[in-house]
Amino acid sequence: MKKIFKPLGLAVAVAAVTAGYAGAASAQTTRAAGNVGDLGIIPYYTVEGNWVTGVHIINTSDLTQVVKLRLRRALDSADALDFNLIMSPKDEWTGFIDDSSGDLVFATDDNTCTAPIRENGRFPMPAIFREGANEGYIEVIGMGSASSSQPISINAEHELNDDGERVPVSCTNVASNFFANGISGSKNGVIDNANTVQKGGCPGDPSPSFCNNTYGDASDALKVSYFFRDANAGTEMGGNAVHIAGFSDEAWMSNQETGLFSGDLLGFDYPDLNGGPIVGTDESLRGTFDGLRAPELLGVAGIVNDWSVAAARNVSTDWVVTMPGQYTMVDYYVWAQDAGLDFENCAQPDNPSTAVDESVNACDFRDLPVTAALTLYDREEGEIVPDEGDLVISPAPPSERNELIFPYEVNVIEWTTDATEPVLSSNYNTTVDPSVLGEFGWASLAVSSTDLHPQEICVFDGVTVVPGSGPRNICDPVTNPNVPIVGFVAWQRSFPSNPDANYGRLIDHSFNSGITSGD
Repeated sequence: MKKIFKPLGLAVAVAAVTAGYAGAASAQTTRAAGNVGDLGIIPYYTVEGNWVTGVHIINTSDLTQVVKLRLRRALDSADALDFNLIMSPKDEWTGFIDDSSGDLVFATDDNTCTAPIRENGRFPMPAIFREGANEGYIEVIGMGSASSSQPISINAEHELNDDGERVPVSCTNVASNFFANGISGSKNGVIDNANTVQKGGCPGDPSPSFCNNTYGDASDALKVSYFFRDANAGTEMGGNAVHIAGFSDEAWMSNQETGLFSGDLLGFDYPDLNGGPIVGTDESLRGTFDGLRAPELLGVAGIVNDWSVAAARNVSTDWVVTMPGQYTMVDYYVWAQDAGLDFENCAQPDNPSTAVDESVNACDFRDLPVTAALTLYDREEGEIVPDEGDLVISPAPPSERNELIFPYEVNVIEWTTDATEPVLSSNYNTTVDPSVLGEFGWASLAVSSTDLHPQEICVFDGVTVVPGSGPRNICDPVTNPNVPIVGFVAWQRSFPSNPDANYGRLIDHSFNSGITSGD
């Protein structure tokens, strides 16, 4: 059985946020250098092998924060599991992702209110997108904030109970806000993006009456971090999420009862990296992902980091390269209605493949597959003439080009030789053997979107909704062409004769406009 927690006697290595994002796409939205914002992206989670993934979220503000926590699977960033946290001021929530029970479960021993409520603190992943979801990435999105006088805040606040424990006043009352089709004064649930109705716990009225809650935009109050732990090997590593400040400028409340495939535009699919829900036919809360693609935020042209294959010292390195938000570039109506939930059936006019049914409209406008031009260096920029078929080492003739293809939303580069093992044991892996250069060095990847089809972002039209398929979409070309990427290098050093001495660390990627071979 997988060991989840074990005293390790080592500190979690917390990576500093990569420099190079000093600018901002606008006065509102910025890469949060202080690691506090209203959006946190955890580049990777895994339960492969003996790994478990832990998540810590802190509400640093004096307001109650409603937070969407969502796991997106590595294959295609499908929403594999999501629920809401209702965090009182100065609250911290912790949880971990594990599959030792046979199911993939997001578990917590925390008593912070959630919607839905799980009495045992276990959130099993639904079956719909479970396949391939042992790995992926995590979105932590502020949905809205409530002042201390709001009924939801009063009921989410922790107070001492008879056993001397600090627990929320009533999570039942809190969760009642997140049903569908709320009606002021008569039915609990979400009315629109900024208003919900609560059943019970109304200030000054002990009866199960109905009271309204009004929300402002999520303040830049969330501190998000994560770790990976292999208790069998005695290895732990962790870091900060990528934080964005000013992501929302209005409340983005949604219900946790129904979703888009039921025809509900105020449902649990929102908020996402393209913004908040559609209110009636108003789409003004959508359209944020194009801005996130800006080079000052998530959009990059190149990745830089270290690698090592020092087998004699049992050192291994994996790179995680995650491209968040690709799901915003899919016409889900066509994907569900005509393509049978299969991206291979999303025809593209520019794709000459006869294997694609050209009668199906185009529905896949993602950056994928992303091409990464690879340049390898040792620590002294060693110049080596490789044998035919080997990787080209910089400096090299301009005609030589080494490319990696990233077909998934989450990709893991395993820097390995026959004598080294990968760190993360990913199913979404690409293997590179850099040993022609030696045991260690660094590399740069110049990344670019596919040229097989145009890149577009799709927004539901908010009018034509078909139950079972969702609303129709309008897809428009991106204005920020850089590929959105987050990620890190995972280092692991093992001591076979003394596993308790094993350790790991994470170092965030550096991002730039690309490094040309020989510069």
